Amino acid sequence: MMSRIAYFVFFLLCSMNLCAQGSDSLQQARRLVPYQGPEVRKLEIESRFGWQMLRSGGITDDDNTCFRGEYVKLKFDARLYKGLSFSWRQKLNMGGDGAFWNATEWMMLKYSFSPRWTVSAGKQIVAIGGYEYDYSPIDLYAPSSEFWHNIACYQFGLSAEYSFSADDRLLFQLCNSPFRSNIGSNNSYGLSLVWYGHHGLWESIWSLNAFQTTRNRWINYIAMGNKFTFVRKYLWLELDYMNRAGSGQSSFFDDFSIMTSLNTRPHSSVRIFAKYTFDRNRSGTDADCCVLDGTEMHTVSGGVEYEPFSKYPEILRLFAVAGYSWGENSNANGVLQDGQIRLNVGVRLNVDVLRGLKWAIQKW
Repeated sequence: MMSRIAYFVFFLLCSMNLCAQGSDSLQQARRLVPYQGPEVRKLEIESRFGWQMLRSGGITDDDNTCFRGEYVKLKFDARLYKGLSFSWRQKLNMGGDGAFWNATEWMMLKYSFSPRWTVSAGKQIVAIGGYEYDYSPIDLYAPSSEFWHNIACYQFGLSAEYSFSADDRLLFQLCNSPFRSNIGSNNSYGLSLVWYGHHGLWESIWSLNAFQTTRNRWINYIAMGNKFTFVRKYLWLELDYMNRAGSGQSSFFDDFSIMTSLNTRPHSSVRIFAKYTFDRNRSGTDADCCVLDGTEMHTVSGGVEYEPFSKYPEILRLFAVAGYSWGENSNANGVLQDGQIRLNVGVRLNVDVLRGLKWAIQKW
């Protein structure tokens, strides 16, 4: 499969490069009229690897305590025509049946037919609010909430986005249900409405969601992600609250999660962070497929991230994180367990292949 992907990328780059070439008269015309044809905008490879230690109940988990690679991803973005773009992110270190599409995090066409309206179609991120959820998994070093670990967040669907001001936009999405594997049917769906806002020190990612969990049952989310920037670029707080509600609950607050992260930059190349998550489900029902009934899990963690090349922070990041979880998880196979200690030290890389190719061509 790797050879096929490499061939595809090479073929696409070559074809777009040919499209960009032409006669002298065409080149002269382009000096007068902005080029609106195909253009590769991004071709990057991301990776994260390092050493991890996992202990539960005072016993080291030998299967998960080792040097390990966690992510290898290919990111590709291109403009196909004026207002029309293509975006693709593929996880390369994932195998099994149906491996290609299961490892495709997103592959979609996006069309902006006015400054305010954009529509998208293809595999995309399920639109749920919250800042922990909004991060790319490769950038979440600290232990995440139990909800985060159990949501199938990439699905095929359609979405429409409307910017009604410079600081506010709404996104509506219809997609396959994240719980279709639990249902045993692909003919199941989810609806999402998300508000993205930015007002002074406060930014928001709030959503209303409804997902099928069986053929005849739905679960509803109210997710409120909030970011407060106290000192620009140097001190900020992310605070998420998510309420989950299904039929049969006795109280609105029976099933929820809280995720909060405090971040500071004492130096432009150093980020220190502390994080706390709390997942609780006392609903008495089986409506929630992510945080099972009877769960009450806490996790605290903290760490540091260092960017040795501050001018190009995306290229290389070094990180070290420690976390501790306690409480009750009704899911015996859940990621977070009582008395669990996790240490993680590693490297996060981002190789800009397109920039490297441009540099090589110029040198040649």
